[in-house]
Amino acid sequence: MKKIIFYLMILGLTFTGCNPLDDIYSDIDAKPSPVVGAVDYTLTSEDYAEYETELNGEEYFEDQDQADLLIPDFLADLYPVWGEGSLVNVGYNLYDETLTEPITASETLSNLNQIDDYLSSNYETAENGTFVELTYNAEVLAYTLSDSDFESIEGTLGSKYPEATSSAARFGNFERRSSNDAYWSDSMILEALTGLLASEYNTGQVVVVNFPIYDGSPGSETFVVQHNGYSFLKLDVEASGSDAVEYTLSGDDYDTIATDLASTYPDPASNLGNFGSFDVRVGSSDNAWTDAMILEALNIVLPVATEGDVYAVTYAIYNGSVGTETVTLLYTGGVYVENATVVEVSSIVAKNNGDWEFPYTFTEADFNSFGFRFPNFSSSNIYILDIFLEDLFPFAQADDVTMVQYAFYNGDETVTKYGHSIFDGDKWKLTPDVIETSFQYGFENGVWVPDNTINYTFLSADVTLISEAFIEIYPGPADNVGFFGSFDRRSGSSNYWNDDMLLEAFNVLLDVRDPSAAEGQKYKLTFVVYTGSTGNETKSVIKEGGVWVYNE
Repeated sequence: MKKIIFYLMILGLTFTGCNPLDDIYSDIDAKPSPVVGAVDYTLTSEDYAEYETELNGEEYFEDQDQADLLIPDFLADLYPVWGEGSLVNVGYNLYDETLTEPITASETLSNLNQIDDYLSSNYETAENGTFVELTYNAEVLAYTLSDSDFESIEGTLGSKYPEATSSAARFGNFERRSSNDAYWSDSMILEALTGLLASEYNTGQVVVVNFPIYDGSPGSETFVVQHNGYSFLKLDVEASGSDAVEYTLSGDDYDTIATDLASTYPDPASNLGNFGSFDVRVGSSDNAWTDAMILEALNIVLPVATEGDVYAVTYAIYNGSVGTETVTLLYTGGVYVENATVVEVSSIVAKNNGDWEFPYTFTEADFNSFGFRFPNFSSSNIYILDIFLEDLFPFAQADDVTMVQYAFYNGDETVTKYGHSIFDGDKWKLTPDVIETSFQYGFENGVWVPDNTINYTFLSADVTLISEAFIEIYPGPADNVGFFGSFDRRSGSSNYWNDDMLLEAFNVLLDVRDPSAAEGQKYKLTFVVYTGSTGNETKSVIKEGGVWVYNE
């Protein structure tokens, strides 16, 4: 019966001279959209197909700008009656190629430990998966291959390169004529240096390796190499270094230093004698050894040398965990002095599980072992990368992550790509350049627009910045927040931070942290407060007229 009545009503309306629905629709059009919605929505294959021309038939956006151009029109069609204040968190596929971020350091960094310390202090907001091209001054050591080294190389690589290694061991050089069966390519030489010297140098150490060659007549060549934790890679720099005598401190050496310097440095000497490592936490430990103190200690135990001799001295350190450091010292005037030969280098490092490390870099030798015609991956064989990692990391655990760097042919040219592969407990899986992501869009002033809100949680450095900036303006509140790390939000307290004061602080902070923020940029700032107990508070701000104002 209900259906019949409904049809009769429509029929009756059809035969009237004036259609009341026209008035209803006109009335709706004249008013703001009555529906305020908030929902999550993920684009489907059918949705991408609507924009086949714009997306070239792909099911992803080329960049965020393209997504921000197309998605608002899509939402207008999907939610035609939604109005002001509506929000949609849209899930979609986005091309997100991993790129390197350039950073230049003025410090001299000798190895990966020092690189990690530098980046951890100067780039603390970097997320896992970040790749950095770090330019810095690296300390350089030197090594010259001997006849016995060539014999060792034959023992290591004899089965793989029988003619080349036999010739090298016999003549004490690398054959460099490509027409000869005993030819050594750059890739083969690097492979030989890795097997011979990898265990002799710290990860990240730069070494100038000199070796004799034969290219029709006797000669010599020099490779500047860096060990990345897996193998030696050749650096495109020119450098020279002094051949160094290697010396590693023994337990007896630590005991001797502890005894001789017990009265001069009681606490550091006692700690060294107990643990056999130099505590280098200067400024945070009573047992800390400065560089000058360590040099004084080394002069006690190193042997008397000949004027001009260079020593590469390795010793144990403690900086929160036990590690080693190697310093280059010159013997002159009866004492050892610092003698660091440095060269500017650029190294690719990546953040993984909170630490900075060198990515595994696929070498020409790797590609040769795959049987590839060219030393690069392509879309048809990139799957071999993950298979290779199975052998490289046979004891991997679920959720382990490996950072990788490799050559890739994209159909037009060979490019260097960076990324990471995740072990799922069974197989390694390289994270694709196309990722699943989401972004929030809001309905404002009659149109859908990207909601560019950045969620930001205060760091301890931010609180310190605010405390120091306002210590003269609001002495009590500024001193209190600097000491406790929380903003006092009790209105009756002499250290109270009211909303206006907080807004002043937000302006100072954001002008430092994001000085180039565009008009209309939004932030949701989360910070620690004290209201009788400690908790978090969040305030929303937007940049208008060059200043930050509340957006609530």
